[in-house]
Amino acid sequence: MQGFDAMGTGAQTATSYLRVACALCLVHAIVTIPWAAGNWGLSLPGLVLLACWLAAAAVAVPIARETLSGRRYWILLVVALAVARLGPFLLVSGATVVGDPGIYEQLARSLLGGEGLIFRDPLTQVDFRALYPPAYPLFLAAIGRFVGLSADAFWASNLAIDFGSALLLMGVGTRLGSPAAGRAAAWLFAIWPAFAFASPFAQKESMVTLEVLAVSFVLLGLHRAHITSWREAALLGLAAACLMLTQPALALFPAILGLVLLRTAGWRPLASLLLKAAPFALLLVAPWWIRNFHLFGSFVPLTTTGGLSLWVGNNRDATGNWMPMPDAYRGMPEVEMSARAAREAARWMADNPGDFIRLTFFKLFRAVGMEQFTLARLNQMTPQPHLATFAALFPLLQGSFIALLAAAALFAKRLPRLPRGNRLLLILCACAAQILLFSLPFEFGERHRWFLMPFLFLAVAAGLVRPERAPHRPSPST
Repeated sequence: MQGFDAMGTGAQTATSYLRVACALCLVHAIVTIPWAAGNWGLSLPGLVLLACWLAAAAVAVPIARETLSGRRYWILLVVALAVARLGPFLLVSGATVVGDPGIYEQLARSLLGGEGLIFRDPLTQVDFRALYPPAYPLFLAAIGRFVGLSADAFWASNLAIDFGSALLLMGVGTRLGSPAAGRAAAWLFAIWPAFAFASPFAQKESMVTLEVLAVSFVLLGLHRAHITSWREAALLGLAAACLMLTQPALALFPAILGLVLLRTAGWRPLASLLLKAAPFALLLVAPWWIRNFHLFGSFVPLTTTGGLSLWVGNNRDATGNWMPMPDAYRGMPEVEMSARAAREAARWMADNPGDFIRLTFFKLFRAVGMEQFTLARLNQMTPQPHLATFAALFPLLQGSFIALLAAAALFAKRLPRLPRGNRLLLILCACAAQILLFSLPFEFGERHRWFLMPFLFLAVAAGLVRPERAPHRPSPST
């Protein structure tokens, strides 16, 4: 990490890699438009929607330059959060949803009914008890206990979670040395179309984003002269444990982030923070361990999904998206099923190295170079929206993503405008390591890279900050 502390050679190299990565994803996002438009359609109302969104996104400029701030900013942010999510809510109101949103609702109802965390899968005819992580179903069950499980409750809870994420994103911007950049990034987060269209569904991605930002916020507060407080340690421990129990694929992300920030934070403050945070994390995770050992007679630290997810991401017919389990798995105990799936996936990768490499690149560019998951989910609803809806939403979703990638590729070179822009680069490096090493080998789609989006918003916001607000000589301790 030599050179990162003062935005030196190492930081400049990382900035160049970031710009190249964004440019490659941008090219992919553009060249796939004809193919995707053939699937979803393309309409003039969609282009008008995109133009309206671009106008709204441009509001980030006066926010970053602090000509729009204070009370006016807060009112605008809250209104934008709610209004951006109201249209999607009205669109899906009354529809039946399949896939993960329906399954999470089923899990919550099982908890409320006293059956425990259980998912009865009609395809494999297995009652899964640890296939899905527990945090989000428990959260839904808590909501259901008080207000019931309904589309209204899902929307309101996601709205509250997204508001919390926006607040944390501002805090992250402040700890990077630019509250204005944090506010501009929070604005982009509030109006991001893919996040807005996720709000009516009972799906965990909004909670995952909140937890990732909470972990990042605490770790960014470390510096060499820092004395860790128990409050910070509790927040880190609880946030990291919740992240593990919400999205097991990101279980190692806090450790990766801590490692990449080690040079700027110092090992003594980091070690002190981790030692203090460990009991709080254990407090949340231990009951899940005990429960699983009681059920399965073996140690299941997170879920039984690992082997199945590895198979979904690596087999002859894999695309990286979810696919049904083979008929041979029908009725098999879930721990045994996961182990068998992992063996078969490993055998396929070893026997077909060329296909494995091609599939890995396909998964990567499809997930980080397209924004169509929302359309696929709407397509699975009953009743389905009108075809004109897809033709209108495709330009908005793909066009906003293209605009973000273009802005990130253009503005990443301006990261020195943030007093601690080196740390944002390190966070983006941690996100890249997480995806390449621990997410990409498994089932990997667009929603699995959503956790890094707030940091891309920050990278764009950094390019909008007035140049004169950046210090000439950043402090080595930061």
